[in-house]
Amino acid sequence: MKDNNFNFLTKEQKLSINLKALYKSYGYNEFRLPGFDEYSLYADNQSFIGGKDVVSFSVGGKLLALRPDVTLSIIKNGKSLGNTQKLFYDEKVYRRTARGGLAEVSQIGVEIIGDADIVSEAELCSLILKTLAEVNGDFVLDFSHTGIIVKLLDSLNLNGSNRTFAVKCLEGKNVHDFIRFAKNTNLDESKTQAFMSLINLSARSAEAKLTLDSINKIIDISEEIDEMFSLIEYVGGSRINIDFSIGGDTDYYNGLIFKGYVKGVPHAVLSGGRYDKLLSKFGRTEKAMGFALYLGELCKYLQDEQSMPDAVLVYSDESPSAVLQMAEGLRNNGIKLLTCKSVPAGFNGKIYYAENFK
Repeated sequence: MKDNNFNFLTKEQKLSINLKALYKSYGYNEFRLPGFDEYSLYADNQSFIGGKDVVSFSVGGKLLALRPDVTLSIIKNGKSLGNTQKLFYDEKVYRRTARGGLAEVSQIGVEIIGDADIVSEAELCSLILKTLAEVNGDFVLDFSHTGIIVKLLDSLNLNGSNRTFAVKCLEGKNVHDFIRFAKNTNLDESKTQAFMSLINLSARSAEAKLTLDSINKIIDISEEIDEMFSLIEYVGGSRINIDFSIGGDTDYYNGLIFKGYVKGVPHAVLSGGRYDKLLSKFGRTEKAMGFALYLGELCKYLQDEQSMPDAVLVYSDESPSAVLQMAEGLRNNGIKLLTCKSVPAGFNGKIYYAENFK
């Protein structure tokens, strides 16, 4: 008897099906990737993939790699078609574990490549909110903007290791070390205060705007503020926080950055942003933005309940053909049946004994 309610699927599989249906309802096309890419693609972009070790192997004189990131592969394998491409993917990526092993992780995400204007940005943000809601209705989305970070760093005339240190203070919310650093390097006091406001900022959009407006009186970030809060107005800001500690390499990202969190998971389950700079590294002039949901990471926290059958058929000395016939008859009546030689521990459903069918 066919089971059409998909209860046999894992939570990860159900989530993947629901999300792909969501993205297709927006008119997005699924992008399928080759199994491997050249090792150099990832070795040359280590900072974009978080500095993770790339698993490589040689075939026919070519050094190939198991894919640690999907966005890089889409950019390399996709084509510039002269129009806006709206894509989604459902792929596996491979990461080194802390113990030196190899983990296969499911990842699903969305990419917009081409004319990524304010409408596309708002649409992407809406998809992010709906994606997180599919995972868990109790979620929050953190917003940042690399344009604001870059303008503040530039205003402080920070370069090289000093710039790197300031970014680490921002990402670590380390005001104490930044104050000491500012004094040692004789940074402008008002601009130092502006950067410290950015370090401390983690708030709902309405409260955050007051802080950003005060920074705007010192350094012109009006364009970035307008972009952020226009999007929040379009998609609704009740689930959105402004937090500039969420990171995003300014060599790749050039606009909005976002990270998504859901109840029960102690780290971000979704991340993404505007990455025009990454495309330019591949000689492409389009704009681009996207996000990824780490399904494999979620599985550690969204455990599937062990399903129990409706009934068991206990057999002993009966002929195999008789047992199989009995079992088939019960299943044809819509019963989810397990055949076994003893009743499983903790089972409290219906029990049939093959000897009673004689």
